[in-house]
Amino acid sequence: MYKFLFIAFLFLQFSAFSQQKINYADLEERDGIFYEQGSKTPYTGQCVTTFPSGKLGMGGSIKNGLRDGEWIWFYENGNKKRYCVYKAGLKDGASIFFYKTGVKKSEIIFSNDKNIRQTSWDEAGVKIGNPSFSSFN
Repeated sequence: MYKFLFIAFLFLQFSAFSQQKINYADLEERDGIFYEQGSKTPYTGQCVTTFPSGKLGMGGSIKNGLRDGEWIWFYENGNKKRYCVYKAGLKDGASIFFYKTGVKKSEIIFSNDKNIRQTSWDEAGVKIGNPSFSSFN
């Protein structure tokens, strides 16, 4: 039931606004700013990626060429891989990583792109020491 509600929320987030929606591959990043390929104007709107199967791989908002708002990445099995909140291109709020099983792996609280607090769990959901950021790639 939770998964259904989450997908419904995501659908509403991307469809409720009359913003433009583009495939992430159709954007180019120049000096940290996202543009639609060939455009001179910073992009504003939604962007998504999909797996070859057609399932949603990632979705988020860009405002004036910068990530802004909630961004969500998925595993191909449909479970969340990562959730992150951006404000004017900087991480600002929760950044949560998940195991393929859907169990929360780590939660990092950012303020103006600075790591304020981090908590990590093993695949059984037991709290563990914090690994390095590179282990989340």
